[in-house]
Amino acid sequence: MARVAPGRHMRSSLDLKRNGPLIDLGTVRETLAYMRDDFKRVRSLERAAELLSLALAEIEAAERRRLAPIPGSILDAARLPRRRH
Repeated sequence: MARVAPGRHMRSSLDLKRNGPLIDLGTVRETLAYMRDDFKRVRSLERAAELLSLALAEIEAAERRRLAPIPGSILDAARLPRRRH
């Protein structure tokens, strides 16, 4: 019986759709929202709360970009024959 290399059946830490690291954005979002809400209660940390709100908006934008379909023009270009020099 052949031996399987350690870790062979582990899930990849890369997002195969976008070839980038796979991050649990839901957990990051929840953590930042929790921190933002706590910072809002402290007058001297109001600016930090605003910045965390901006970070949360950026996470939402990143999720939309990651889940967006790949443009057809890119896929069509992959089907074109290669030029040989």
